Amino acid sequence: MENTTSPKELNAVLVGSKMSRKYLVGNIILGREAFEPTVMPSHCEKRAGDVCSRRVTLVKTPGWLRGYRLCDTPELLKTEAMLSVSLCPPGPHAFILVVSADLAFKQVHKKSTWEHFEHFYGQNVWDHAIVVFSGHRSSHETIEHYIRMEGEPLRSLLEACGNRYHVLCEDSMGSDVKVRELFEKIDAMVAGNNCCHYEIESKLLQSIEERRTEVEKKAKEIRLRSETQRKKLRALIADQVCAECCT
Repeated sequence: MENTTSPKELNAVLVGSKMSRKYLVGNIILGREAFEPTVMPSHCEKRAGDVCSRRVTLVKTPGWLRGYRLCDTPELLKTEAMLSVSLCPPGPHAFILVVSADLAFKQVHKKSTWEHFEHFYGQNVWDHAIVVFSGHRSSHETIEHYIRMEGEPLRSLLEACGNRYHVLCEDSMGSDVKVRELFEKIDAMVAGNNCCHYEIESKLLQSIEERRTEVEKKAKEIRLRSETQRKKLRALIADQVCAECCT
């Protein structure tokens, strides 16, 4: 592998479906239990640490339902994922697209991943992306065997990422070697991008933030209406029970 100058800082965004186990990849990279496996937030989570002589900042985005279309994903989740790039200024060096190799990867999963990834970050995101497999099935001797078995859907996704991929599984926890190899691949990718990080236009970022504010406002209004309706229903039930007791 080509030697590239390692940056003092590394900013990366973890992207993937709810079943991709982004938390596991984040924990392996940071070498600690930084992300909780049971938490399924609608907001981004940011964690940082010193790894392999550099300051690493990871932003874990909320995941979409695996295999579901973009139109089925809530607007709040979409805007949160888009805003993830603003949490690691001046921008991420890499997007780590996490895929669980414990699960089949068919055309529907490719389409779902493709739709969400490009909607969040634009068509140029593939130049800044690397696929990280969160483990691989024991029935496959190597990750390459798994890739061959899954066929065109997974192969075309990897090709879009410049055939950049890596494996981090649970027995890799605390493995400096596996993490350092991942950093080397990211460094080579960054060098290929002329050492540029991913950037988002300030006007677009402002537009996304305004959209999130509007979505959160509507969500709050819906919650308040629902709570009011529940209170009215409880009051009606209580009145009916009281009337029946008095007869």
